[in-house]
Amino acid sequence: MENRNTYGKSIELVDTMIRRRVNIACLQETKWVGEKSREIGITGFKLWYTGIDRKCNEVGIVVDNDYKDKFVEVKRMGNRLILVKLIIGDEKINILSAYAPQVGLSESIKHKFWDDIDGFMHSIPLDEKVFIGGDLNGHVGISNDGFERVHGGFGYGNRNEEGESILEFASAYDLVLGNTSFRKRESHIITFSSGHNKSQIDFLLTRKIDRKLCRDRKVIPGEALTTQHKLVVLDIKLTQRKNMNKRVSDPRIKWWNLKHSKQVEFREKLLKENVWNLDLDANTMWLEMSSYIRMVGSNILGIPKGLGPPKKETWWWNEDVQRAIKTKRDMYRKIPQCQDEDAYNQYREARKQAKKVVSQAKTNFIEDLYTKLGNRDGEKYIYRLAKLRDKKKQDLSHVRCIKDENQNVLTREEDIKERWRSYFDSLFNDGQVDAIIDENPHQERNVNYTRNIRIVEVKEALKKMKIGKACGPDEIPIEVWKCLGEIGLT
Repeated sequence: MENRNTYGKSIELVDTMIRRRVNIACLQETKWVGEKSREIGITGFKLWYTGIDRKCNEVGIVVDNDYKDKFVEVKRMGNRLILVKLIIGDEKINILSAYAPQVGLSESIKHKFWDDIDGFMHSIPLDEKVFIGGDLNGHVGISNDGFERVHGGFGYGNRNEEGESILEFASAYDLVLGNTSFRKRESHIITFSSGHNKSQIDFLLTRKIDRKLCRDRKVIPGEALTTQHKLVVLDIKLTQRKNMNKRVSDPRIKWWNLKHSKQVEFREKLLKENVWNLDLDANTMWLEMSSYIRMVGSNILGIPKGLGPPKKETWWWNEDVQRAIKTKRDMYRKIPQCQDEDAYNQYREARKQAKKVVSQAKTNFIEDLYTKLGNRDGEKYIYRLAKLRDKKKQDLSHVRCIKDENQNVLTREEDIKERWRSYFDSLFNDGQVDAIIDENPHQERNVNYTRNIRIVEVKEALKKMKIGKACGPDEIPIEVWKCLGEIGLT
């Protein structure tokens, strides 16, 4: 996990997470307003965020592609707290990103923050794991006097009033400060530096009972996402059982390619074989005919490989932008080594050039987008784009678990089955477990004569059917019958 600030640097953040092998990142001052989520880049990383005022206090959590589908719940509190719950194996894990009020703000704001975070902690059952990553704006100091249970003794500087509040909060919920639990050199303890001012204000906390899961905690000062806060990483080891019931999907025929020349080829191939004039009963003839239609369709139209469409690069993240960003990072890394005005001026010039390249890339993309929207398929593209954007903004795109009557997430298979049993028992029996089903439910059947379906009725039904709809169990779409015309009906 990671504690970082980011503004307009989503792709750089993802690149850093991949390079440093960070799976989950806690962010502060994201500059994203609202209570939404969005995907970042082509890697599938997802950002959940909350914010009221774009100028300050927004927080978020970024998750990589391996873990984003394991999340089952998202909670937000104002613009300083966001909590997400995920399930790994049988473990329920809560990740909380927090941003405490800065020194100098009123006591009422500080008290409200700690009251809100208390509310989150009270809502988490004791058998669930908790990891907190936040800019808590307090100095816990190098001494652990009075707080030996939560302070490991490897801090920095002197304790202040805000640091006292952090230690009291940790003691109340039996949490330990991961930053103070490992002996590190000074440069790997300091999380914030501005000029000659250095401090440790970014913290990673976990429950004392889960302390053995934390393998290491380190500050990586070389990353150039911001000029003041440093990258703080906590290494955690979790056991994850293998998924033995992995779903295997059957490949589908590319019926959407049944157009123009392929439509003619498909029709001629079926007419040549004349499979519907077999002297068989209706069921057998249908099985023979549908099997042959699927075989011809797969040979002419093809079957997808199951890899999905190629992922498109982020619209402005081209090679020129990547080179400019890399140059800016290299210039930033030279500042601590040289420590002169010339090195900082080079970094400032590289940063200015990177902004210019990004602006030009965005302008070029917008021009291409307007050109695409101006053609005949522009309207369809707009609806497809809007639908995709709406889906990516949803906190949870899939339902991954169920809850019991007390809204607790169930993970054990026996508990899930029992929950479904009680749900259907209440649904169908109105809560009466002793309900008796009639032993002879069949009443008199209607045995009146019904005429056969006429061809003209089938034609009218085909005219009313729209193309592009999902196939039925036979995996043959309406496009096939419209392509065959009269021959397919007889």
